Amino acid sequence: MSQEWAFVNSDVFAGTKIDPSALVQKLDPDTRSVASVRRGAEARTVLPKKEKLKLRRERWLQKIEAIKLAEQKRKAERRRRAMVVVGDLQPLRDALPELLELEAAGRQPRTRGRVSSRPRPAEFSRMSAAQRLQLLEEESARFRELLANPTYRASPLLAIGQRLAQQIQLDSGSQL
Repeated sequence: MSQEWAFVNSDVFAGTKIDPSALVQKLDPDTRSVASVRRGAEARTVLPKKEKLKLRRERWLQKIEAIKLAEQKRKAERRRRAMVVVGDLQPLRDALPELLELEAAGRQPRTRGRVSSRPRPAEFSRMSAAQRLQLLEEESARFRELLANPTYRASPLLAIGQRLAQQIQLDSGSQL
């Protein structure tokens, strides 16, 4: 044990020579240590308790909104995945009113009893219940006439082609 103390007490650095001018150094203010930066950074704004609570509540509400938005995106993605076979029907939905308007403009409405002062809306969804019922009755009567037609029974495609040709002639004659 005495040997260990002898080693500790021996002059380990006895042979080294250090220049005293090398021991004196000046540090740049930019290269200060982290501890000195923390001591000098007392310029942080101290918020009152009410402000801290408001900020905390705003962060909380933002988190809730982010969660809701993510859930809405997830639901929309599930809906889109569910429509793999059908696809997006919006272009078809947008095109249908135009087709109904063209059809309504091409044929003269048949009225049985009273004549309405307003024209029937072209969109089926904008029609009243009575207008939808009337349209359904007209179309079913037209379909029954078509099925009873002997020309249609003999050759359906030829009968449809002839009917379309007649309708085009009627439409072009009424527009002139």
